Amino acid sequence: MRLKAIKTRAAAVAVTMVAAVLVPLAAQAPAQAASNGAAGTAGWTPGIYPLFSGEWVKRDVSGAQRESELITCSLASGIACVAIGQGDGKHSIFHLFKCDTRSLSNFIDALSVRNNQTGGATVRFWGPSTPTYPAYADGNIYNFPDQATYGFDRLDIC
Repeated sequence: MRLKAIKTRAAAVAVTMVAAVLVPLAAQAPAQAASNGAAGTAGWTPGIYPLFSGEWVKRDVSGAQRESELITCSLASGIACVAIGQGDGKHSIFHLFKCDTRSLSNFIDALSVRNNQTGGATVRFWGPSTPTYPAYADGNIYNFPDQATYGFDRLDIC
């Protein structure tokens, strides 16, 4: 009888130890699923630094609205508008006008530019392993290839 009690206790201890490991893991799984499933596809936040006084960014623009937002943004003379994907099907649109070189972060895909600057100013993107890509002040929307966008870490306006 005593041997049976020892086996029962050993089994109970083993079950307790397994539960101590699996229960916390199971508790984490719904939280991870909720952050990915309930909130949608995980994305990133593209950035341009610095943004000068009067410049701004509009986030979470749908893909269907991106082109019209670029056109609306650049209706004002002297404005360069940059739209970049956020990785979740939406875009950030930057309204820029000050001549300067800026740093880029999380410029990963879906880059479009409409340049309405005066005096023939050009918007240029480049990076350490990427050649310079220009967007001229001609009213066109420039769509850059993703493979180039991955290497951009600088933007020059003017």
